[in-house]
Amino acid sequence: MQNYKSRISVNGHYDPTKGKEHNNSRVANGWSLKEYTWTEPSVRELTTQHGISCNEYSGEQRSTDSWVGTNAIMLDFDDGSVSSSQLIDDQKSWKFDSYIYSSQNHQKPKEKQDGTVVPKCDRLRGFIPLDETITDVSDLKALEGYFKNKYPTIDQSFMGQARYFAHGTTEVSSFRNSQGPLKWKEIPDLDKYRQKVTAKSWQKKIEQLVQLSDVVFDADRKEVPIKDIQPDEPIYCPYCGLSEERSGDNHNAVILMSDDDLPFLFCSSCQSRNLGNKGVYNFEEVDGYIYRLALDDKLVFIDTLKSKYMGGCKEPGIDEFVVREQSGTDHVTQFCKSHKVPYPSTFPRARYELIFNSDERAEFDKGYVNKYSVTDLLKNAVPVGHVAKRPKYIGNLIDHIMTDDTEIIDRFYNDLAWFTQNRKKLINSYLWQGVEGTGKGFFFSRVLQVIFGTQYCAQTDQDAFGTQFNSFLTDNVLVLVNEVSGNFSGSESKGLATIEKMKIAITDEHIQIEGKNKDRFNGKNVCSFLFATNRRDAITLSDNDRRFNVAPRQEVKLHDTPWWPGYYQLQSLVEDELQEFVWYLKQYPVDEALIGKVIDNEPKRILQIMSQTNADMFFDAVNKGDLDWLEENVVVELSGFDVDKKNDHINSIIFNLAGADKVSVNDLCDLYNNINGKKLTTVAFGRLATGHLGKAKTVRIANNPQQGFKINWNSRDLSDES
Repeated sequence: MQNYKSRISVNGHYDPTKGKEHNNSRVANGWSLKEYTWTEPSVRELTTQHGISCNEYSGEQRSTDSWVGTNAIMLDFDDGSVSSSQLIDDQKSWKFDSYIYSSQNHQKPKEKQDGTVVPKCDRLRGFIPLDETITDVSDLKALEGYFKNKYPTIDQSFMGQARYFAHGTTEVSSFRNSQGPLKWKEIPDLDKYRQKVTAKSWQKKIEQLVQLSDVVFDADRKEVPIKDIQPDEPIYCPYCGLSEERSGDNHNAVILMSDDDLPFLFCSSCQSRNLGNKGVYNFEEVDGYIYRLALDDKLVFIDTLKSKYMGGCKEPGIDEFVVREQSGTDHVTQFCKSHKVPYPSTFPRARYELIFNSDERAEFDKGYVNKYSVTDLLKNAVPVGHVAKRPKYIGNLIDHIMTDDTEIIDRFYNDLAWFTQNRKKLINSYLWQGVEGTGKGFFFSRVLQVIFGTQYCAQTDQDAFGTQFNSFLTDNVLVLVNEVSGNFSGSESKGLATIEKMKIAITDEHIQIEGKNKDRFNGKNVCSFLFATNRRDAITLSDNDRRFNVAPRQEVKLHDTPWWPGYYQLQSLVEDELQEFVWYLKQYPVDEALIGKVIDNEPKRILQIMSQTNADMFFDAVNKGDLDWLEENVVVELSGFDVDKKNDHINSIIFNLAGADKVSVNDLCDLYNNINGKKLTTVAFGRLATGHLGKAKTVRIANNPQQGFKINWNSRDLSDES
């Protein structure tokens, strides 16, 4: 039969390189209708490289309410009750085109939400195009009944109006293209399956479901989200509250709790006009449960990042709100009983991750439960009319740690203010250098940790990066790495693996996260870093380093400064200044153009020079035409007792380069061998020089054509050498 066109819904957020757990939380929106040709390559690519839905939606959202039609059927056999050979044999008798293929979990053990494992078995799908779009729900249910009668063990939700299917595989692959699409209206006795279907009740068609994102008017006619309304608090009904049909002008609705301890909205005006269910409007199931948990400050949900049950509450003896993994439904049941909250029929689902720039504990409509709990210091707004000033003792601490270097101090305030105002990861860092007792640890623990949250700021050493476990990057917003050392220039070194992990942690926001006895997953690195060392020249940096702002080394201990008030006195004075310091940072005029940039200062150049090899420094001098450097580094040739005599040939080369604009490969090779103690041939040196200076070209030197390089050499005053 001739190839024909059909339609399917495809999700733009779907990533075929990821598994279901990654994609399921991303495909509520982003749906669009796509036309495709019924050919084997086209259908195979569609089913194995995309997230698809057989349904058509009125917008980008995939839901029952936005369903407008169905263009195909996807038979779903997920429990091994039908084998691949059985289904392919069946396919041969079908009077319509189809494609049978395997799911991602085909012949793999599969863990259910309750923790039980289903053994490996055939898990199959049958994709069937329809000749006409189904637009009536009763037709949809009739066709669903027909296939359920034909295959009783089929997944009962295979034709759900909001159903989508993740990409499958070609481990099983059987394509039919000879009979055309299914003419569903011609199925014999289709009406008898229609009669078996219970029609949707008036409640489903007419009843509005309350959602937490709905906005209502409170008793003072101020707009308030439903989630912020307390039970028995008077409100205007969201369905009739301010309509002209109402005879009165007062609020008329409240949120009440049912016998199941779950919320519903009751409106007396709707009751009098027989709207809703005698004035009752139910909450959307998951939203109602979330609302109920919030009343007791509890959480029960499934973490979509790890597919684990989670329970959250305040526990005796612990001030912070604690969220813990619940190992299976038995533990969830115990959690609900212990905390006197209902056990959910459907669990809320959300990513459990640290959202640094949010003050909310949970925002299920945005898909997350927040690990981060903002401190009062950070949450408190600057009082109206208050102009904050830099506190004395916190300012003294910063000045001392940075050795009173105004350039690095100003940049630190700019970066710290941006970090405070935006609460986002910084992609560059600071290196503090100094003897023990200069206040590095004190400033971090008594100032930064208290402001941003003690449990979200940590001090560690670089050994933490040497292990395979790096989950601290998703659980902390700020880390001070003490006694750092190593080569950050990219050259090979003993600790390269650890250093590379540190470099990635400083700059990259999305990385692979692995915790002890935990599955690896793609996580968000929210952590910013500070580095400190007591050692001199502890790290080496490349010339193009983009990670470190380097403060000068501080040799004076904190208690030797003239402003030192005593340890406990300083601790108390700093504590009193914390709120003012936060307000100062909130009001600081940040220059965002400087965020992510680093300062090229003298302390940093010292570390960069350490990173250069002799060859690097030689070619750097040549590129700059720096004759002074070459002359200063020429190796003196000893001749008897005359130790001041230099090699005449090398001296002659340097003398002749003064004011010249070129140099031969031969002369450069001789200079290189002398300064670096090498014995390279001209050919070998030429290959080395190409990587630093480019390819040698023919140049004329003293009217002689030679291989060389064009270099503008610095002119020198040679009058003293006569």
